[in-house]
Amino acid sequence: MNQQTIPNVTLFDLLARNWQRPAPVRQLCFNEDDTILAIGSTDGAVALARIGDNEPPESRIVIDNGQTTISPRQGNPSPLISTRIQEGATLSAYRDGTFLVSTASGELLHVTRSGEISGKVLSDRTPISAFAHNHAAGLTTAVVRRRLRLQSGEPTSIREIDLGDLAPVLISLSDDGSLIALAGPDKLSVRRIGDDSGPLWETGLSSPPLSLKWSADGRWLGCGQHAGVLCLLDVETGESIVFGDFPGQVGSVDWSEATNTILASGAYRIAGWSMTAALAKPLATGRAGFVPVEAVAAHPVKALVAAGYANGRIAVAEIGSPEELTIRDIGGPVTALEWSASGRYLAAGDALGNTAIITFPNEIFK
Repeated sequence: MNQQTIPNVTLFDLLARNWQRPAPVRQLCFNEDDTILAIGSTDGAVALARIGDNEPPESRIVIDNGQTTISPRQGNPSPLISTRIQEGATLSAYRDGTFLVSTASGELLHVTRSGEISGKVLSDRTPISAFAHNHAAGLTTAVVRRRLRLQSGEPTSIREIDLGDLAPVLISLSDDGSLIALAGPDKLSVRRIGDDSGPLWETGLSSPPLSLKWSADGRWLGCGQHAGVLCLLDVETGESIVFGDFPGQVGSVDWSEATNTILASGAYRIAGWSMTAALAKPLATGRAGFVPVEAVAAHPVKALVAAGYANGRIAVAEIGSPEELTIRDIGGPVTALEWSASGRYLAAGDALGNTAIITFPNEIFK
């Protein structure tokens, strides 16, 4: 699709809705039905953005003599929905289009679509140091004083598991809800949800974990670390593969279900490895440069990955190809990227507090 030839107008200007937050963006999270985006900032504030676009790209596209052009937006986006949360730490989608928000004081709050706090979850014992929710399994897990609490179904149905000397700071549930990964300062542990006898596998970490992500089939677990290290754990065998030559910290990892590829930040291009063979096969994706990748997000359906850079650049690349589509050229260092479940929307946040929802027309990705 060709851009409209207006000076200084970029794809970002044409496709994105923007909001300015008072502090750097820490995390972005779409709810389960792609109607609301939760925005968490480093100052602890949490706000919500409506996904519905009053000026979608399709309404602004004109085809004349085979030439496709798109006109700029005319109005401002709908204002953000404020919440009363001022010490938010981590966000997760919850049931019925709502959210879970953990706080710095260790509470786990249930937040509605309208931004109201409707109650606390797993809150009779605090502080909660890490949590995760799996919508498909209806399972919520949280760490409370080195004990793992699991809530499934009715709020009163809670199990507890003693974690011993493991003090997790990150939790991740496999897509089917059968496995849980717990990452502490120097150890990565995997357990089966239905088995309280102990870890299935454990492996040491050389530095504190920053990101934790399962492959769609639950075979592989990726853990990015502070000291420029990516650890891949094969859950079938317990063996791990360690990549330790990243020039920067691996603060963001994601899996492409379309290509079974793990993607990571921390390098001067989009780092990726295909896991379809017995050994991890490196895939050169996007263009190499002199600015590190700060965030990656795999498209939920297509063989594409979005990448955000330290200079504010945002690009979408085909996995395994040098081809890239630059969405934004410059701005604050990108701190968060998140695709909606449909893949139609890409949310982006940066260190200057700018938050954007980029709406892609169907014609842009063939």
